[in-house]
Amino acid sequence: MADLKLSEVDQLQTKEYWDKRYRKEDTTTFDWFKTFAELEPFLRRNIPWDQCANLKLVMLGCGNSTLSKDLYDAGLKNIANVDFSETCIEQMATLYRNEPEMTWEVMDVRDMSAIKDGIFDVAIDKGTLDALLSYSGSVWDIPEHIQDSASKYMDETSRILKPNGRMLYISYRQPHFARPIIERPYWVVKQETLSDPGGSFDYFGYVLQK
Repeated sequence: MADLKLSEVDQLQTKEYWDKRYRKEDTTTFDWFKTFAELEPFLRRNIPWDQCANLKLVMLGCGNSTLSKDLYDAGLKNIANVDFSETCIEQMATLYRNEPEMTWEVMDVRDMSAIKDGIFDVAIDKGTLDALLSYSGSVWDIPEHIQDSASKYMDETSRILKPNGRMLYISYRQPHFARPIIERPYWVVKQETLSDPGGSFDYFGYVLQK
């Protein structure tokens, strides 16, 4: 079980927290932020949709978001979904069993050794890195173990992407907090502000080009 001394924010990093949450939610889908309709312009700008028949995508920390199914319905059929929660993967594989091109695998994004090098064109993260970076301390002083966790994730994502592949990271994390975490020698990083009309703050879309 997750350490009961940890705050709920700290527990967002743990598999045990998410297994418990998904068991509670059962087969309910949930998106933490930004629907597909809101994200579609950003995604279409940064995914070569005209090549959708040949593209291979991976949804990193897929959770029970509808984003994979939305992309599938929009023509991007070859989508691998990975998450470290067995409960989540079982539920989503059952829910979307009629979409055979999509696959569902239990996997920690910090260790995707079951995936061969250089096989995906696009990797998408909507909130997964945010969860890995969640803790109750100061955002200006990230603990070493969390920095190490994020580094493993970035390294693994780069490894499974093809040359010139890209990672799309959708986050509430502002650039001055996000960039020190995501910038690596193997990425060229661009960012877009994903405005939230009527909302209290903006979201951001980061494009990490290999």
